[in-house]
Amino acid sequence: MCGIVGYIGKNSVQDTLIDGLRRLEYRGYDSAGMALWSNDQFWCRRSVGPVDGLEDLVQKERVSEANTGIAHTRWATHGAPNEVNAHPHIAGNVALVHNGIIENYRSLKIQLESEGVQFQSQTDTEVFAQALNLKIERATQGGANLNTDLVLQCLQKLVEEVEGHFSVLFMVSQIPGHLFGTQQGAPLVLSKSDFGNIAASDVQAILSHSSNVCFLKDGESFVMTEDATQIFSGAELGLTEYRTETIDWNPEQLAKDGYEHYMLKEIFEQPRVVSDTLSGRLPHEKGESFVWDYSEKHEQLWKNIDRIYISACGTAYHSALVAKYYIEKWARIPVDVDLASELRYRSPVFSENTALGVISQSGETADTLAVLRMAKSQGVKTFSICNVPNSTITREVDLNYPTKAGPEIGVASTKAFTTQLTILCALALDLGRLRGKLNDLDWENGHKALAHLPISMEKVLANSESYLDVGKSLAVKRTILFVGRGLMFPIALEGALKLKEISYRHAEGYAAGELKHGPIALVDQDLAAIVLAPSDEHLPKTLSNLEEIKSRGGQIIGLGQEANREFAELCDVYIDLPNIDWSVSPILYVLPLQLISYGLADFLGCNIDKPRNLAKSVTVE
Repeated sequence: MCGIVGYIGKNSVQDTLIDGLRRLEYRGYDSAGMALWSNDQFWCRRSVGPVDGLEDLVQKERVSEANTGIAHTRWATHGAPNEVNAHPHIAGNVALVHNGIIENYRSLKIQLESEGVQFQSQTDTEVFAQALNLKIERATQGGANLNTDLVLQCLQKLVEEVEGHFSVLFMVSQIPGHLFGTQQGAPLVLSKSDFGNIAASDVQAILSHSSNVCFLKDGESFVMTEDATQIFSGAELGLTEYRTETIDWNPEQLAKDGYEHYMLKEIFEQPRVVSDTLSGRLPHEKGESFVWDYSEKHEQLWKNIDRIYISACGTAYHSALVAKYYIEKWARIPVDVDLASELRYRSPVFSENTALGVISQSGETADTLAVLRMAKSQGVKTFSICNVPNSTITREVDLNYPTKAGPEIGVASTKAFTTQLTILCALALDLGRLRGKLNDLDWENGHKALAHLPISMEKVLANSESYLDVGKSLAVKRTILFVGRGLMFPIALEGALKLKEISYRHAEGYAAGELKHGPIALVDQDLAAIVLAPSDEHLPKTLSNLEEIKSRGGQIIGLGQEANREFAELCDVYIDLPNIDWSVSPILYVLPLQLISYGLADFLGCNIDKPRNLAKSVTVE
């Protein structure tokens, strides 16, 4: 979950690395640091907190003669977020940065200490750096010439001893002008350009320099100079091709465009990115199917499937819960939804006609990736809903259904969630068509509702100030409940998660029918309940649950359709939303919840784009 970047070239190494860290800071911001090779020694600076602190530090010392460097922004896993535990770590002749987790670092550390190695930090990263340095020292003790081949051999030997998912970038003092790295389950991306070469844990650190990138495969290592990059694979370190792919995101997409926070910008981008996600996919005439990138593979994937597992984490898990409602209603296929962090440690029963789907914004989520690999090892058909092209998950599934949210920088997911729901709605409709289970009315209403959805979203966002004000008003409440039935239950969970993530206030999402089974004990005048109730078959029962909260002194904030006066009259605050089809209601109803959470967090002065203790891409277990 950390961000790492390395550069070798003609431009200012300090400035290039700082720029890269800024674009990776959503992955972690507990500390930051960089190491350069300058005047025949490592020049290293580290600081606690966001990248701003490191930039202030390094601006005081310009190192113009350096042409090689590595840098890191940290989400703390092993060891407190302080300067000692900040990266890079220097161990003898090695300076190294690391993303991921070394699971057996304790046993490795004990072994190294028994051999006289002394440690300065509590991190698993320093264990890797010290072990690599020791292997290089021993390899040259007999007079062997230290060269890139020998370094790679030492690296490979260490990789075989290490357990975990990780990637590293490092420099070796005796081989100046070279940058080394390896990808062992955590992403690394390379790029060449006229000004030099760069490596990073995410394309966002690279796109301001070049749109042509190379995604390292699992188990590959590289050696980079200012003029060339060589990639090696496998235990034998065989030379392999440098594979160039073009990413169509541009640096302007990463800017805030005048918004105070990336999250707010991304909330307002949702009508456009939903439209982008649907572009070219919607059927134009009755009887037509949705248009998928690989229509034959799509139909082949779903042939004879009689059970679906969907697995994800966090916000993506809530998307999966919505998908269960869609698929079971329209396609009549039973769906099991599991948290990836739990499913990977269960013994799920995958039948011959099972498909497993995974949902991930980044395509690198460690638990989700582990579930995917478990299913593939058992011969299960797999698919993904993913936002980042060419990410690990998209490369390993049988078929990816891409969202078109573009880069999402805010740690709390917004537009990635709504585009996931958009694809899942379209996919479920199409599965119903393929299986002959979907009636003409649901098919017609579903694809027309999707086509009209961006316009409905624009109407909701036009009232953003009122939702922000509702958020501010929640500052006096001790607890906020989000309540819904049917499709609104996963949205209640998502609303509570958003509020917790960015405002640090206590919030819970509940199925409305579960209130009387325990949560109603929380209700008093210090509680607010946000009740999600479109005008559907669940409405009468949801209103009954609302009365139970109201009679016990809780404040009621209702989200319902414009014409629903009965609901509005029961509420202290009522948010009326456009009349829409059942199919797209989750996508529309989540928008006010995002803005309510943002309004509260902004009023409380929270760091909205970088909530404490969180990181955007969870690439560690």
